[in-house]
Amino acid sequence: MSLSNTMSPSHAAPSEAPAMNAPAAPQAPLVGAVGQEYVHSVLTSMNPQNAVKEIQKHGAFRNKRGKPVLELLDQLGLKRAEVYKHVLEAAKARLLEAIPKMSPEKLTQLLELSFAYVGLPQLRDIPLAVLGQLQPVPAAFLKQLATDQELFQDLPLNVQQEVWEVDRKMLQQHALPTVEAYGYTTETLLRALDMDEFLPGPVGAPAKLLGGPRVSRRAIRAGSAALKRLTGMAGRSLAIYNGLADLCRVRLRDSESPYCGIKEASYCTLRSQLIMALHDNNISEITSKDPVHRLAWSLDACLKDRVLDEKRMRELHQFFVPLNKPAAGTGSLKIRMGGAAKKRARESSAVDAESMGSPGRSTNAQSDPLAVLGDAGMVLRDPATMRLIIHHVLRRLERLVEEEKSPSEDPDLTFLTSLMQLAVGCRAMLRGRRFSFPAADPELLRSFYPLLMNFMLEVLFRDGSEVLDDGKTEVDANLVTMLSKDEVVRHISQVFCLERLAASDIPMARSLLSALVQALEKMSERALPEFAPFAATLAQRLTKLVAAGQLAPDQPLWQLAVDRFLVLAVDTEGQVHEEVLRLFSATVSKLSAEQLAKYLQMTLQHSRKSRKRTKRRQAEVENLQEAVANAGYETAGYTGYYSSGFGGYGTGAFSDGRLMDRQEKPKLGGDGVKFLYQALVQRQPGLNEQTAPLLMQYLSTPDPAPQLGDA
Repeated sequence: MSLSNTMSPSHAAPSEAPAMNAPAAPQAPLVGAVGQEYVHSVLTSMNPQNAVKEIQKHGAFRNKRGKPVLELLDQLGLKRAEVYKHVLEAAKARLLEAIPKMSPEKLTQLLELSFAYVGLPQLRDIPLAVLGQLQPVPAAFLKQLATDQELFQDLPLNVQQEVWEVDRKMLQQHALPTVEAYGYTTETLLRALDMDEFLPGPVGAPAKLLGGPRVSRRAIRAGSAALKRLTGMAGRSLAIYNGLADLCRVRLRDSESPYCGIKEASYCTLRSQLIMALHDNNISEITSKDPVHRLAWSLDACLKDRVLDEKRMRELHQFFVPLNKPAAGTGSLKIRMGGAAKKRARESSAVDAESMGSPGRSTNAQSDPLAVLGDAGMVLRDPATMRLIIHHVLRRLERLVEEEKSPSEDPDLTFLTSLMQLAVGCRAMLRGRRFSFPAADPELLRSFYPLLMNFMLEVLFRDGSEVLDDGKTEVDANLVTMLSKDEVVRHISQVFCLERLAASDIPMARSLLSALVQALEKMSERALPEFAPFAATLAQRLTKLVAAGQLAPDQPLWQLAVDRFLVLAVDTEGQVHEEVLRLFSATVSKLSAEQLAKYLQMTLQHSRKSRKRTKRRQAEVENLQEAVANAGYETAGYTGYYSSGFGGYGTGAFSDGRLMDRQEKPKLGGDGVKFLYQALVQRQPGLNEQTAPLLMQYLSTPDPAPQLGDA
């Protein structure tokens, strides 16, 4: 018995007398648009009294045995609308109970009968229940489901996945907000900005200046709402996963920025962490088909142990040897391995990674076998991976200094250099669709590395003796030129500069920082976002030096770092802005009210865009969290390692000395930094309308609600 034939919208028994001039009733049940059109036709062609009787006649229960019961219920005071609603719910409940037991043929028949009413809230549960049981869903229904956004959200996940498998645009439309929000979520943004995370402490660096609590990448992945959402979308579907990976690839390739900032780097992190999240969930149907799974897995193990040892190097060699084929007109790096090393590489098919299991072999055929280098470069460009490689490049250079060898003579150094070049060059490869494993740049081997080795040799000669600072800053002009032209040179120099600061080697750190600042001044303004991680970590490092009594505002390092760099870098990321304000908080007793007012008004002027972006991103992340909750995904066991600051630096102070946790931030300002400005005003009474009018205006203006459309 059809559900639609068991109900009627009438409130009284239908008349037995035939109505005159009544339009012919349609054969289909009077439900939805069909019923609306029929009622409209009857009401416009007959007098009202006869029209009501005609509608009651065709909308009444077909089973005449129910008529006495309906009349009895009328006498008991029950409205027909309530009676019909109860009958509908009871019939629907019985049908929903029977659906899981139906054969595929019966399910298909019921879907054909009920799908026309999927837009009606009272009947929607029936076709949705059928769709949840029917696998696969006929293609004709999938195409219709893809056209209704509101309905699509109510579909069972397995049906949504079938739609995404056949409709790539629909997949991108639903995944893109999560992909974009991933780079702004706490676990991603702060990791990208913290240049100390996952690195072993530099030689000679005091432990108090380095490294926050060690949290495994697996724990971070388990707590990521974005990864929960994306892995839930993918399920066990290779087609959906490939669509998500392609979305990461396209977003990196098509980014308008000529430099790689946090946004671009987040696509690389997501490319790596998405396959590792599926690895954590043992989705071998996908991981065994991804050509870069083995690479991501090996590097994840390196980050877990914070080391790139001989075994890991051998695994990386093994991965790239088959891909060491140059494109036409290009050179390639000849990876040199001894006979024993080659034998060990062939035998080393298993990787001792954070999660045990076999990564499997890639069976993903591509039109260009070398195209996997684009994805491999993205995995290497994950900021944490990139910095670990840089760290080991510096350690190799230190060993070469001790052994008095040339950089070009070290095959491991040459290989690591090629990996870094692949990482920074993968976007150009994706754009030009020309893939080759890059040969190590001779300028790096013959000019840049020897220059760094000279610095290291100077450190070695001092051998722990006290560093004398005469206040002079010597800068190598060739280094400035190389910094302005080469991203690899910039990344290595930034890490080395931070290491020298951690070791309290102020003169050398100042020389390196001066070269970096001069190079930045020669580059386009659009290059500044690339320096955001360096700026955030530099501000943290300077804050520690101030607390240790090794830095004051009247010293050359402060003037170079703060006046020429950090006050400009606040517009790169909101977190950079916050760390710069924390630096001012640590120095508030050493700055006059006029000096502090000048700095704070400068940071406000330079940070307008970043503060606006922060508000927009907060709205995006909130929407992501809501979507994850609505979809039934849960974050497992990870409650926010960064809730009280990243890398061990995330605290500021009130005037009474009480530490201020980041969790108080939402109560105090929507742009992520207003609470710090308020704390500084409390600590420095000299900040007022006369000394800092822009600051006072900013603090007195309520934060508008964040809008997703904000620029």
